Amino acid sequence: MTEDHFLRTGFLNGQFPLSSCCDYATLDDALVAQTQWPSARLVVDIESRSTGLLEKLDQLRRHSLFPPFLTPWLLVRADNYDTRLFCKAAGPFHVLERQLNAAALQHSLLDARPPQGSDKDWFNRNEWPILQELSRGKTLRQIALMQNRPYSRIIYRLSCILVKLGLSHRQELLHLLNNLSDCTFSLTS
Repeated sequence: MTEDHFLRTGFLNGQFPLSSCCDYATLDDALVAQTQWPSARLVVDIESRSTGLLEKLDQLRRHSLFPPFLTPWLLVRADNYDTRLFCKAAGPFHVLERQLNAAALQHSLLDARPPQGSDKDWFNRNEWPILQELSRGKTLRQIALMQNRPYSRIIYRLSCILVKLGLSHRQELLHLLNNLSDCTFSLTS
């Protein structure tokens, strides 16, 4: 799934098996097709921003962590370190560079190994909603009230998120979320 005409043309007019790809305009269409062809690979161009990155990752997480347990391949620009880092921590996804040549991409798609990492390396069901609300501009206190949890639990989960992303301070997380979306954030209480 991509909105990049050049990338789409490369897939559809490339060598077999890349030329056997089907192109879908939306993630929903691609997921429906995936249920019809379970052996097919779901390749999502993360750089296509018709929907927000967190919204797209949330949809992919739901299909990866729960039945049907899909393992999508996400295409991310090689120079976009923030997005690549975030996608790796978001769930059991294969993260590939968009700039891979056709042979390397084909080799990666044929690799049947599960994604690197374990459940502990990915955002869990308590951390993901915090990230979603932070990306919507909510403060930590507002998130604590919305989730009916003590503020200290939200701070603890935030520190777990920072560790998974390899960040040392909350401001770095805000900077990362700001780079991943069109909103600006503040972590005020």
